[in-house]
Amino acid sequence: MKNSLNSDRRRLLKSLAALPLASGVSLLADTSAARAATCPTGRSLVCIFLAGGADSFNLFVPGGSAYDEYRATRNELAADEDSLIGVSDASQGSFGFNAAVPALADLYQQNRLAVVSNVGPLIRPTNKSDYLGSVEIPQSLFAHNTQQKLWQTGAGIVTGSDAFGWGGAISEHAAECNGNIAVAPAFSISGSADWLASAGGNYTTLNADVGVQRMFGYDNISDWIPPTRLSQVGRSLDELIAVGEDSRNPLLMRAISGAVGRANQSTAALFASLRENPVNSMVVDSNNKLANQLKLVAQLIASRESLGMNAQVFFVRMGGWDTHSNQLERMPAQMRQLNDAIEAFQGAMDDLNLADSVTSFTASDFGRTLTSNGNGTDHGWGGHGFVFGGAVQGGRVVGDTPSYAMTNNPDDAGEDDGSFAGRIIPRISVNQYAATLSRWMGMDEAQIAAALPNLANFAQQDLGLFGQA
Repeated sequence: MKNSLNSDRRRLLKSLAALPLASGVSLLADTSAARAATCPTGRSLVCIFLAGGADSFNLFVPGGSAYDEYRATRNELAADEDSLIGVSDASQGSFGFNAAVPALADLYQQNRLAVVSNVGPLIRPTNKSDYLGSVEIPQSLFAHNTQQKLWQTGAGIVTGSDAFGWGGAISEHAAECNGNIAVAPAFSISGSADWLASAGGNYTTLNADVGVQRMFGYDNISDWIPPTRLSQVGRSLDELIAVGEDSRNPLLMRAISGAVGRANQSTAALFASLRENPVNSMVVDSNNKLANQLKLVAQLIASRESLGMNAQVFFVRMGGWDTHSNQLERMPAQMRQLNDAIEAFQGAMDDLNLADSVTSFTASDFGRTLTSNGNGTDHGWGGHGFVFGGAVQGGRVVGDTPSYAMTNNPDDAGEDDGSFAGRIIPRISVNQYAATLSRWMGMDEAQIAAALPNLANFAQQDLGLFGQA
């Protein structure tokens, strides 16, 4: 018996080491055990990360007399006033969306999109004196990799106990709401994501360019392999998994076997659900990478019920926003792709009658400088976020809009010598932004405080995007 068991162990480890997972799927952790939780019914949260530092000051522009100040500071980079799609805020006056993003303007006018003005990483409320004196300032400002991480974690430092993502905290809560199901409720459609990292949760990475398939041996995915041979592989895999789960085996072997077994269950569930929910109404340009990512998100949201999910969390990423050079040529194309992706996605949610249960939001490394470097913009700090969906109380600007003045600007971080830098100090913290979205996803105050320890430094802890502030 002992020799037979040892032989089975060697066979298991050798076979599983060579086994390909399903096409397009990577499982990054185990499934959390279900615990009692306060759970909303059927909600999905989508993070659209604009990697590189999006110049949101040209996506959403002040109107009226404030436009003249904006124009004087931005010079040749300023969006043309006559081309703006005019909107208004009841308390702050007139604004305009860039002509390249009419879908965002439409959602705003439908009261389904809110602009979160001048948001960014902060440890506590911060002014120019604090910045110049280095008083509790977020680590490594103006650097891409660190600021992406601080945005996605809500922390003020890059490493340490605050290094997990606030999306990961939401996904842990979602796992509690979903119970014991085959597929984790958090998905990245763009590789690894700090936003979804957590101590005890998990997330699945999917590739929008590669269709999800069952694990090798369960479907005839290759014309040159006879179905009888494939079925033998599937049976062999089931046998190997069963052997590996034998309680007499070492913990590592049982862990490997369990991981492969869960991968098999997860990919089978995903394959079946995505095939049943193609979301044919969402037609996208194959060259628009963000749109293709969001189409897969739409399919997974349409599959929410069949996957047994009460709550879901998604991360998608659009690169190309680091416009140090050729900004006037590059930005219009970036904005049009963003517009087309959001328009198609939100239209699909409307067609599926799921718009009220899906909230999407934008985030980025940082805003850009107000001033031109001669051919583009440099790394800034604060910028605008856009939150949209049927549950959002939109048609308004949340938070005070920053000053665009080049002289006596209270929002400008300033250079060391006190001169104008064009880097705008955020007035709203990522913590406040994150807490508001987390609360909509059903997290309680203790969970939110644990995920966002710096939130306690801010008097306003809910931005009222969903009417609860």
